[in-house]
Amino acid sequence: MATRNANLLTGLACGLLLAGCAGAKAPAPRARSAASPAPTYAATGNAICAEQLAALNRLPQPATAEQTIAYLPPALTIMRRETTRLAALDRPGAGTAKLDAALTSTRALSTLLQRLLHELKHGMVELAALATVQTKSTAMRAQIDARFREAGLPRCAE
Repeated sequence: MATRNANLLTGLACGLLLAGCAGAKAPAPRARSAASPAPTYAATGNAICAEQLAALNRLPQPATAEQTIAYLPPALTIMRRETTRLAALDRPGAGTAKLDAALTSTRALSTLLQRLLHELKHGMVELAALATVQTKSTAMRAQIDARFREAGLPRCAE
């Protein structure tokens, strides 16, 4: 049972964190006029997400509950920093609402992960709770990926 729990934790942590950008609230975005070209928005946003994914991939992957507890704080920090950067992008007019929706969803995932970390630290996670978190996170990841693609940032959906 302990091995199964550790495997669930490891899979959950790795899958959740590599799902897209997540984080805390950021400064209000600057909107561009609809007539302005947006290649800088897409190029910059996709670069931000590529950097985030590379940084997450450099972290040692957890294999135990204790390693997951050590893994989540730096991973959440990376995700929050990158979400802050995405929120500050100079966006095309139509892209503002789409990116805001993606960022709102990633913040919800961040909250879920933060709660999981708290529960892990305090030994309050049971197998059923892990399954619930995994189910919720899978649905959230799909929504986040779709929203980043709609916002013109496919690298954030990888």
